[in-house]
Amino acid sequence: MEIAVSISIVVLFGLYLIFKSTRIGTAAKSKIKVDDFQEQIEAALNLPQESGEAWQNEPATQAMMQELDERGIWLNRPLTKGQTMNVLGLFSPPDGRQVDILKHFNIPYSFKMNQTMAYYLIRELFSDPQKVAEWNNRPPTTTVRQGLLFMEGRLIRGLTHVEAQTKLDQLGMDNPTKYQEWKQIDRLFLETNNPEIRAKYKVRKIIWKRFFKSYDALKTAGINPHAMCGENIIEQTLRQDDKIVAHAKIRDAMQPASF
Repeated sequence: MEIAVSISIVVLFGLYLIFKSTRIGTAAKSKIKVDDFQEQIEAALNLPQESGEAWQNEPATQAMMQELDERGIWLNRPLTKGQTMNVLGLFSPPDGRQVDILKHFNIPYSFKMNQTMAYYLIRELFSDPQKVAEWNNRPPTTTVRQGLLFMEGRLIRGLTHVEAQTKLDQLGMDNPTKYQEWKQIDRLFLETNNPEIRAKYKVRKIIWKRFFKSYDALKTAGINPHAMCGENIIEQTLRQDDKIVAHAKIRDAMQPASF
């Protein structure tokens, strides 16, 4: 068991180094020089798959293969869904749910990870039933509450996180178009509050109320949510309210951690 955990730590640290070196954001569709990242891609393809999740061993979908193609990744072998997600996840930051989980369990530098690394860290955490129970029985996260407000315009008090997430998922199935917009909003909010981006603009954390004010203004101006990035939100917020500019002491504390 200790050997397996040690191997996992080594693999995950390697995945962190991959993301730190590539620095390719979620919204980027840049072509990847596969030869430069062949070793890292091979590591992602060979990550352990004994998660008990049957979908991981199913053949990759055409949409998945198309996304690999769009990124310039051509692998001359049949791929499973799990392998494809591992490769694509090397070049994207964690999603909102992953960040929430990692923060809840005090895992540092979640914003510097990639999706693949976050996935396997979370899988290791949730191999402990007590941690699963702790996560499931906590109150809804701010992200889930904002999702429910966006999708339905109201909140129901007393829900656990699992109950609130289940309700959000159901609302997503009932209104997939609006749910896709919510997923874009979730991505944008994380990107807007990435400490490195905030340090670049020397601004405080942008709360949801300010975020939505800027988001709605950009959307009204005709900008497609899929084309927005965190810097767009910050720049729009600065035009609306320069109170988000951080004082000197706060700016110093915001500087990204060095490794």
